[in-house]
Amino acid sequence: MLIDAHTHAFLPQDLEVLGERLAMLDEDLPDASPHKWRVHGGGSVEALLEAMARAGAERCVLLPVTGSRGRVGELNRWVAQVAQEHPQIIPFGTLHPLAEPRRQLGDLLELGLKGVKLHPFIQRINLEQLEAVQLFDLLAAERLPVLLDTIHLEGLVRAKPHLEQVVNFFGFSGCEPRQIAALAHAHPGLRLIAAHGGSLYGWEELDPLYGLDNVYFDISYLHGLVEPRRLVEIIRRKGPDRVLYGTDSPWRDAAAFREWFEDLPLTTWEREQVAAGTALELLG
Repeated sequence: MLIDAHTHAFLPQDLEVLGERLAMLDEDLPDASPHKWRVHGGGSVEALLEAMARAGAERCVLLPVTGSRGRVGELNRWVAQVAQEHPQIIPFGTLHPLAEPRRQLGDLLELGLKGVKLHPFIQRINLEQLEAVQLFDLLAAERLPVLLDTIHLEGLVRAKPHLEQVVNFFGFSGCEPRQIAALAHAHPGLRLIAAHGGSLYGWEELDPLYGLDNVYFDISYLHGLVEPRRLVEIIRRKGPDRVLYGTDSPWRDAAAFREWFEDLPLTTWEREQVAAGTALELLG
């Protein structure tokens, strides 16, 4: 069984804006570069389902993304509707610490969403700000899994120097291992999924996260970025029962990602645990 625990799809109007922003950020990078943010297959719900079928994934977690506080409710209702129409989709919602989080969380639970996706980089969330701490208190009480889109800013700029001015201009605070570890220690009831192997572009700084049972990793987007044997080391040190398969489709081609995953030098149990076992245990 294969569960893709990290996928996205977008409304048509959002895809148009997304295309403009991607052209501004990464248009000079060649398409073959693994560092290039590029949509594979179109980005719609239909394209996602086709990608999952080609990759052989029976279920997928759909993660909404928005930097706008005012669109939290809209996107959560949309994801819930998509999941009603397509039972193979496991719907997560989104929240924002400055967008009536208690009320929005109540609506999210009423919609039957299975977890929460937060993107500190896009949402301009500082994990240490008071409003964020209060949001995580609410989430810990509900025992909802929270997928954090991680990014290590120094590592990002090393890999993509052309983004340094953008990062500095917007004053992003990052979502790095030391911050995630502090969050996990402060909220032991919170179940956190640190995306992209625990820290996108920060894989050398994962030590604070390895021993934390309430922090999980997914392997989304890592194809082409992390050497296979290095990824296997990360999976084994964290423990396969704390690692989830995920592609970050459409930011990665799901079928090519599956082939790459199957070639990782894992044992049969390790591969099956990452492919679906951890997700089944975490998501019920």
